[in-house]
Amino acid sequence: MRVLLTGHNGYIGTVLAPLLERAGHQVVGLDTGYFEGCTLGEAPERIPAMRKDLRDLEVDDLRGFEAVVHLAALSNDPLGDLDERLTYDINHHATVRLARLAKAAGVRRFLLSSSCSTYGAASSDAVLDEPAAFNPVTAYGVSKVRSEHDLAALADASFSPTYLCSATAYGFSPQLRVDLVVSSLTGYALLTGEVLIKSDGTPWRPLVHVEDIAGAFLAVLQARLDTVHDQAFNVGQNHENFQVRADKHFKRGIWPDRVLPAGSPSP
Repeated sequence: MRVLLTGHNGYIGTVLAPLLERAGHQVVGLDTGYFEGCTLGEAPERIPAMRKDLRDLEVDDLRGFEAVVHLAALSNDPLGDLDERLTYDINHHATVRLARLAKAAGVRRFLLSSSCSTYGAASSDAVLDEPAAFNPVTAYGVSKVRSEHDLAALADASFSPTYLCSATAYGFSPQLRVDLVVSSLTGYALLTGEVLIKSDGTPWRPLVHVEDIAGAFLAVLQARLDTVHDQAFNVGQNHENFQVRADKHFKRGIWPDRVLPAGSPSP
């Protein structure tokens, strides 16, 4: 397929783009380039791309594609706290506008990168599967709930959206995000010799490797339409749900002299 990959220069995008190409798909990227020059390690292979703000796309930009894989978003809570309107403008309104343009251009498949943040604060310790109620507590989570709702309204015989609700990502990427919990713990340990926890460590965090997220997008992209049409899929595994404070002796703040050796499981 000819695939438009939004956010191709991001944390997931730089892992997903080469995977799609190795699977035989023709990939065209779309990115603002805000984090250009932030590559860690070997630079990813360049792909044909549009350097454009998501909000500036027009229908002609979407013609000729068979699928859109939509990763581009404002992706962390501090940005939402700074100005919620920006998160809603890009993550919700621009996403729905992109879907409408894609549908008008004849694009059949639309894969939305949603999030486990849609479930938010759970009322019990029960494992949450796809039919679980939404309870987002951040602008980011709300924006994903609203996007899923509005994309579902566009679903019909000619346009097939799918929603991939990924757990919190970890693992190496050429465009590494260091604000995510495993990267943050690892980074502090590596650079300071101490592990710094920025909360009391009690919330549960579902985790998933970035390569597994990429593999899930590829699997859905290549799946039969009738099996993924207007469906949500949680991307993660129950045995990768963790509390950061896994040790009962842990104290809030810095945990000195407890740096884990390479290859150890996360604390």
